[in-house]
Amino acid sequence: MQRTRGTRDAAMVDWGDPLSSCTACMPRRVARTVWLCQDPATRTAMRSERQALGTEGERAAERFLRRKRYAILARNYRCPLGELDLVALDGETVVFVEVKTRQQEGFGAPLEAVDGRKQRQIAKAAQYFLTRHRLEKRDARFDVVGVWRDGEQITCELVKNAFEVRG
Repeated sequence: MQRTRGTRDAAMVDWGDPLSSCTACMPRRVARTVWLCQDPATRTAMRSERQALGTEGERAAERFLRRKRYAILARNYRCPLGELDLVALDGETVVFVEVKTRQQEGFGAPLEAVDGRKQRQIAKAAQYFLTRHRLEKRDARFDVVGVWRDGEQITCELVKNAFEVRG
């Protein structure tokens, strides 16, 4: 998908043009970026490879955790405060798992991608989950599963207690 920033492009749909009101070809405005009009088939075909890789990684992480005797409680749990990739039980402990998938090792370790801002977001969603499901009295921890895909081979690495929440 092409985009332009701050310049008018001849291929860009004019927002004031009455002919640009077709909902199938409606451009999307994201912050200050205007996406060029794309037909639905192209948008579907361009479904983010990153999203597909992430979904594949989450499935691999779930299988990996099940083999380690985790009981999966929720996948892609969404709430007003954010999203949790996986919520599981490890014995009696509620575990909130962030999954980071990489296709190449050159993009850094998965744990590095879970910065302080992301940790706070996960913690808020985790607190919401615990409260909503009346699990506040249970021990809880935050794990990160790194998933690497090299061709057809998938490797998973678990970092238990990857971070702690202060406050």
